[in-house]
Amino acid sequence: MAPDTLTAHGDPGTPGAMSDVGDDRPGWNPEMGGPLVPGMLAWDRFTVGRRRETWLCWSVDLWAPVVVKLVRPGWRPSWTQALDREVRALAHVAHPAVPRLLADGRDGAVPYIAVEYFDGPSLSQCADAEGAFPCGDVARIGVLVLGAVRALHAAGNAHLDISPHNVLLADRRPRLIDLGASRPLGTRLEPGERLGTVGFRGPELADAPGVQVTPAMDVCSVGATLLQVLDRDTLGAGELVDRLAALIDPDSGRRPTTDAAMAALTRIAGSRTTRPWPGFAEQHLPRAPRRRRAPVGLLAGVPID
Repeated sequence: MAPDTLTAHGDPGTPGAMSDVGDDRPGWNPEMGGPLVPGMLAWDRFTVGRRRETWLCWSVDLWAPVVVKLVRPGWRPSWTQALDREVRALAHVAHPAVPRLLADGRDGAVPYIAVEYFDGPSLSQCADAEGAFPCGDVARIGVLVLGAVRALHAAGNAHLDISPHNVLLADRRPRLIDLGASRPLGTRLEPGERLGTVGFRGPELADAPGVQVTPAMDVCSVGATLLQVLDRDTLGAGELVDRLAALIDPDSGRRPTTDAAMAALTRIAGSRTTRPWPGFAEQHLPRAPRRRRAPVGLLAGVPID
Protein backbone atom coordinates (compact mmCIF):
# COMPACT_ATOMS: atom_id res chain seq x y z
CA MET A 1 0.00 0.00 0.00
CA ALA A 2 1.28 3.46 -0.84
CA PRO A 3 2.41 5.58 2.10
CA ASP A 4 0.84 8.84 3.15
CA THR A 5 2.73 12.04 2.47
CA LEU A 6 6.07 11.81 4.25
CA THR A 7 7.83 14.55 6.13
CA ALA A 8 11.49 15.00 6.88
CA HIS A 9 10.82 13.13 10.16
CA GLY A 10 9.10 10.17 8.44
CA ASP A 11 10.66 7.02 7.04
CA PRO A 12 14.44 7.48 7.36
CA GLY A 13 14.84 5.72 3.99
CA THR A 14 12.95 8.42 2.12
CA PRO A 15 13.75 12.04 1.30
CA GLY A 16 11.98 14.84 3.16
CA ALA A 17 8.90 16.53 1.76
CA MET A 18 8.07 20.18 1.15
CA SER A 19 5.03 21.99 -0.20
CA ASP A 20 6.55 24.76 -2.30
CA VAL A 21 7.08 23.24 -5.74
CA GLY A 22 4.68 25.54 -7.59
CA ASP A 23 1.44 23.56 -7.51
CA ASP A 24 0.44 23.58 -3.81
CA ARG A 25 1.36 19.91 -3.44
CA PRO A 26 4.33 18.43 -1.60
CA GLY A 27 7.54 17.50 -3.35
CA TRP A 28 10.74 15.90 -2.18
CA ASN A 29 13.22 18.22 -0.49
CA PRO A 30 16.42 16.32 0.31
CA GLU A 31 19.51 18.10 1.49
CA MET A 32 21.75 18.72 -1.51
CA GLY A 33 24.43 16.03 -1.39
CA GLY A 34 22.23 13.88 0.82
CA PRO A 35 20.48 10.69 -0.29
CA LEU A 36 17.44 11.11 -2.50
CA VAL A 37 17.05 7.33 -2.81
CA PRO A 38 19.47 4.66 -1.57
CA GLY A 39 22.93 5.20 -3.03
CA MET A 40 21.89 8.29 -5.06
CA LEU A 41 22.92 11.73 -3.76
CA ALA A 42 20.67 14.66 -4.67
CA TRP A 43 22.35 17.17 -6.96
CA ASP A 44 19.66 19.12 -8.81
CA ARG A 45 15.92 18.86 -9.41
CA PHE A 46 15.17 18.77 -13.15
CA THR A 47 11.37 18.69 -13.31
CA VAL A 48 8.28 18.21 -11.18
CA GLY A 49 5.31 16.54 -12.83
CA ARG A 50 1.84 15.85 -11.53
CA ARG A 51 2.86 12.43 -10.19
CA ARG A 52 6.64 12.20 -10.50
CA GLU A 53 9.84 14.19 -10.07
CA THR A 54 13.07 13.93 -12.05
CA TRP A 55 16.42 14.61 -10.39
CA LEU A 56 20.07 14.69 -11.30
CA CYS A 57 21.91 12.59 -8.72
CA TRP A 58 25.39 11.28 -8.08
CA SER A 59 25.59 7.50 -7.83
CA VAL A 60 28.01 6.47 -5.13
CA ASP A 61 28.30 2.93 -6.52
CA LEU A 62 28.79 3.96 -10.15
CA TRP A 63 30.70 7.15 -9.26
CA ALA A 64 28.85 8.90 -12.06
CA PRO A 65 25.88 11.19 -12.56
CA VAL A 66 22.50 9.51 -13.09
CA VAL A 67 18.93 10.64 -13.67
CA VAL A 68 16.51 9.51 -10.98
CA LYS A 69 12.76 9.46 -11.56
CA LEU A 70 10.61 8.91 -8.50
CA VAL A 71 7.00 9.32 -7.43
CA ARG A 72 5.93 12.37 -5.47
CA PRO A 73 4.97 12.22 -1.78
CA GLY A 74 1.53 10.81 -1.09
CA TRP A 75 1.86 8.52 -4.08
CA ARG A 76 -0.71 5.99 -5.17
CA PRO A 77 0.03 2.71 -7.00
CA SER A 78 -1.18 4.14 -10.33
CA TRP A 79 1.55 6.79 -10.15
CA THR A 80 4.20 4.19 -10.89
CA GLN A 81 2.78 3.30 -14.32
CA ALA A 82 5.12 5.61 -16.22
CA LEU A 83 8.08 4.07 -14.38
CA ASP A 84 6.79 0.62 -15.34
CA ARG A 85 6.51 1.63 -19.00
CA GLU A 86 9.99 3.14 -19.07
CA VAL A 87 11.54 0.03 -17.49
CA ARG A 88 9.76 -2.22 -20.00
CA ALA A 89 11.00 -0.16 -22.95
CA LEU A 90 14.57 0.34 -21.75
CA ALA A 91 15.01 -3.27 -20.70
CA HIS A 92 14.62 -4.45 -24.28
CA VAL A 93 16.49 -1.83 -26.30
CA ALA A 94 20.25 -1.33 -26.59
CA HIS A 95 21.17 1.77 -28.56
CA PRO A 96 23.75 4.51 -27.88
CA ALA A 97 21.11 7.23 -28.28
CA VAL A 98 18.75 5.73 -25.70
CA PRO A 99 19.60 5.92 -21.97
CA ARG A 100 20.48 2.72 -20.17
CA LEU A 101 18.45 1.56 -17.21
CA LEU A 102 20.88 1.65 -14.26
CA ALA A 103 18.71 0.91 -11.23
CA ASP A 104 15.17 -0.33 -10.64
CA GLY A 105 13.83 0.68 -7.25
CA ARG A 106 10.14 0.30 -7.94
CA ASP A 107 9.78 -2.04 -4.95
CA GLY A 108 11.20 0.50 -2.49
CA ALA A 109 9.38 2.66 0.04
CA VAL A 110 9.40 5.38 -2.61
CA PRO A 111 9.36 3.80 -6.09
CA TYR A 112 12.07 5.09 -8.43
CA ILE A 113 14.27 4.22 -11.37
CA ALA A 114 17.71 5.52 -12.34
CA VAL A 115 18.77 5.91 -15.96
CA GLU A 116 21.87 7.06 -17.78
CA TYR A 117 22.50 10.81 -17.76
CA PHE A 118 23.19 12.52 -21.08
CA ASP A 119 24.94 15.85 -20.52
CA GLY A 120 23.58 18.21 -23.14
CA PRO A 121 20.79 20.64 -24.00
CA SER A 122 17.54 19.70 -25.70
CA LEU A 123 16.86 20.70 -29.29
CA SER A 124 14.38 23.27 -28.04
CA GLN A 125 16.98 24.79 -25.71
CA CYS A 126 19.52 24.94 -28.54
CA ALA A 127 17.04 26.62 -30.88
CA ASP A 128 16.02 29.14 -28.22
CA ALA A 129 19.62 30.01 -27.35
CA GLU A 130 21.29 29.97 -30.77
CA GLY A 131 18.48 30.00 -33.31
CA ALA A 132 17.07 27.33 -35.57
CA PHE A 133 19.31 24.71 -37.17
CA PRO A 134 20.43 24.80 -40.83
CA CYS A 135 19.08 22.21 -43.24
CA GLY A 136 22.05 19.83 -43.21
CA ASP A 137 22.19 19.68 -39.42
CA VAL A 138 18.48 18.94 -39.19
CA ALA A 139 18.72 16.15 -41.77
CA ARG A 140 21.67 14.54 -39.97
CA ILE A 141 19.93 14.81 -36.60
CA GLY A 142 16.85 13.27 -38.16
CA VAL A 143 18.71 10.25 -39.54
CA LEU A 144 20.30 9.55 -36.15
CA VAL A 145 17.06 10.02 -34.18
CA LEU A 146 15.23 7.74 -36.60
CA GLY A 147 17.97 5.15 -36.08
CA ALA A 148 17.21 5.18 -32.35
CA VAL A 149 13.47 5.02 -33.02
CA ARG A 150 14.03 2.06 -35.34
CA ALA A 151 15.84 0.20 -32.55
CA LEU A 152 13.03 0.97 -30.14
CA HIS A 153 10.47 -0.35 -32.63
CA ALA A 154 12.54 -3.47 -33.26
CA ALA A 155 12.32 -4.16 -29.53
CA GLY A 156 8.52 -3.95 -29.78
CA ASN A 157 7.78 -0.51 -28.34
CA ALA A 158 6.82 2.97 -29.55
CA HIS A 159 8.05 6.14 -27.81
CA LEU A 160 4.86 8.22 -28.30
CA ASP A 161 6.25 11.50 -26.94
CA ILE A 162 9.05 12.58 -29.27
CA SER A 163 9.44 16.36 -29.31
CA PRO A 164 12.24 18.95 -29.28
CA HIS A 165 12.19 18.72 -25.47
CA ASN A 166 12.90 14.97 -25.49
CA VAL A 167 15.80 15.00 -27.94
CA LEU A 168 19.10 16.08 -26.39
CA LEU A 169 22.41 16.89 -28.04
CA ALA A 170 25.25 15.25 -26.14
CA ASP A 171 28.74 14.92 -27.58
CA ARG A 172 27.34 16.45 -30.79
CA ARG A 173 24.93 13.56 -31.28
CA PRO A 174 21.19 13.37 -30.58
CA ARG A 175 19.87 11.34 -27.67
CA LEU A 176 16.26 10.25 -27.25
CA ILE A 177 15.00 10.43 -23.67
CA ASP A 178 11.85 10.13 -21.53
CA LEU A 179 10.13 6.86 -22.41
CA GLY A 180 7.46 7.16 -19.74
CA ALA A 181 4.69 7.34 -22.37
CA SER A 182 5.92 4.34 -24.37
CA ARG A 183 3.55 1.52 -25.26
CA PRO A 184 4.04 -1.84 -26.96
CA LEU A 185 3.43 -1.73 -30.69
CA GLY A 186 0.08 -3.20 -31.63
CA THR A 187 -1.63 -2.50 -28.32
CA ARG A 188 -4.77 -0.41 -28.27
CA LEU A 189 -4.88 2.77 -26.23
CA GLU A 190 -7.74 3.34 -23.85
CA PRO A 191 -10.35 5.84 -25.11
CA GLY A 192 -9.56 9.20 -23.54
CA GLU A 193 -5.90 8.29 -22.94
CA ARG A 194 -3.97 11.40 -23.96
CA LEU A 195 -0.38 10.93 -25.06
CA GLY A 196 2.26 13.01 -26.76
CA THR A 197 2.90 16.73 -26.90
CA VAL A 198 0.53 19.04 -28.73
CA GLY A 199 2.05 20.05 -32.04
CA PHE A 200 4.28 16.98 -32.23
CA ARG A 201 1.91 14.02 -32.08
CA GLY A 202 0.16 12.39 -34.99
CA PRO A 203 -3.39 13.53 -35.74
CA GLU A 204 -4.61 10.04 -34.90
CA LEU A 205 -3.61 10.71 -31.26
CA ALA A 206 -5.03 14.22 -31.01
CA ASP A 207 -8.52 13.31 -29.74
CA ALA A 208 -7.47 10.25 -27.71
CA PRO A 209 -9.86 7.91 -29.55
CA GLY A 210 -8.27 4.67 -28.30
CA VAL A 211 -6.35 3.79 -31.46
CA GLN A 212 -3.80 1.03 -32.02
CA VAL A 213 -0.16 1.95 -31.41
CA THR A 214 1.87 1.98 -34.65
CA PRO A 215 5.41 2.93 -35.72
CA ALA A 216 3.90 5.69 -37.87
CA MET A 217 3.05 7.65 -34.70
CA ASP A 218 6.72 8.08 -33.85
CA VAL A 219 7.65 8.81 -37.48
CA CYS A 220 5.17 11.68 -37.43
CA SER A 221 6.58 13.06 -34.18
CA VAL A 222 10.13 12.96 -35.54
CA GLY A 223 9.02 14.87 -38.64
CA ALA A 224 7.23 17.51 -36.58
CA THR A 225 10.23 17.85 -34.25
CA LEU A 226 12.63 18.41 -37.13
CA LEU A 227 10.33 20.95 -38.75
CA GLN A 228 10.12 22.88 -35.49
CA VAL A 229 13.88 23.40 -35.22
CA LEU A 230 14.61 23.94 -38.93
CA ASP A 231 15.79 27.33 -40.20
CA ARG A 232 13.57 27.56 -43.26
CA ASP A 233 15.75 30.25 -44.83
CA THR A 234 18.84 28.04 -45.18
CA LEU A 235 19.98 26.40 -48.39
CA GLY A 236 18.07 23.19 -49.07
CA ALA A 237 15.29 23.89 -46.57
CA GLY A 238 12.61 23.69 -49.25
CA GLU A 239 13.56 20.14 -50.22
CA LEU A 240 13.87 19.12 -46.58
CA VAL A 241 10.39 20.47 -45.84
CA ASP A 242 9.08 18.39 -48.74
CA ARG A 243 10.79 15.31 -47.32
CA LEU A 244 9.49 15.96 -43.81
CA ALA A 245 5.97 16.58 -45.08
CA ALA A 246 5.76 12.87 -45.90
CA LEU A 247 6.63 12.01 -42.29
CA ILE A 248 3.73 14.06 -40.92
CA ASP A 249 1.17 13.03 -43.52
CA PRO A 250 -2.27 13.10 -41.81
CA ASP A 251 -2.87 9.65 -43.29
CA SER A 252 -0.64 7.43 -41.15
CA GLY A 253 -0.69 4.75 -43.84
CA ARG A 254 1.10 7.10 -46.26
CA ARG A 255 3.97 7.90 -43.91
CA PRO A 256 7.31 6.22 -44.69
CA THR A 257 8.80 3.53 -42.51
CA THR A 258 11.71 4.53 -40.29
CA ASP A 259 14.13 2.98 -42.82
CA ALA A 260 12.58 4.86 -45.74
CA ALA A 261 12.53 8.11 -43.76
CA MET A 262 16.22 7.68 -42.95
CA ALA A 263 17.00 7.07 -46.61
CA ALA A 264 15.09 10.19 -47.63
CA LEU A 265 16.98 12.38 -45.16
CA THR A 266 20.39 11.04 -46.18
CA ARG A 267 19.75 12.62 -49.60
CA ILE A 268 20.06 16.08 -48.06
CA ALA A 269 22.36 15.40 -45.12
CA GLY A 270 25.32 17.23 -46.63
CA SER A 271 28.57 15.89 -48.00
CA ARG A 272 29.91 12.58 -46.85
CA THR A 273 32.64 14.34 -44.87
CA THR A 274 29.96 16.01 -42.71
CA ARG A 275 27.87 12.88 -42.10
CA PRO A 276 28.64 11.02 -38.84
CA TRP A 277 28.23 7.64 -40.55
CA PRO A 278 30.26 5.95 -43.32
CA GLY A 279 28.95 6.24 -46.84
CA PHE A 280 29.01 2.48 -47.39
CA ALA A 281 26.38 2.05 -44.65
CA GLU A 282 23.75 3.80 -46.76
CA GLN A 283 23.53 0.86 -49.16
CA HIS A 284 21.76 -1.00 -46.37
CA LEU A 285 18.89 1.49 -46.39
CA PRO A 286 16.02 1.16 -48.87
CA ARG A 287 15.72 3.41 -51.87
CA ALA A 288 14.57 6.88 -50.81
CA PRO A 289 10.89 7.51 -51.59
CA ARG A 290 10.08 10.05 -54.27
CA ARG A 291 9.95 13.64 -53.14
CA ARG A 292 6.43 14.97 -52.64
CA ARG A 293 5.68 18.66 -52.54
CA ALA A 294 4.74 19.91 -49.09
CA PRO A 295 1.29 21.42 -48.53
CA VAL A 296 1.07 25.18 -48.81
CA GLY A 297 1.76 26.72 -45.41
CA LEU A 298 4.14 24.07 -44.09
CA LEU A 299 7.11 26.37 -44.71
CA ALA A 300 5.47 28.77 -42.27
CA GLY A 301 5.38 26.12 -39.56
CA VAL A 302 1.73 25.10 -39.39
CA PRO A 303 1.20 22.78 -36.36
CA ILE A 304 0.03 19.25 -37.04
CA ASP A 305 -2.66 19.06 -34.33
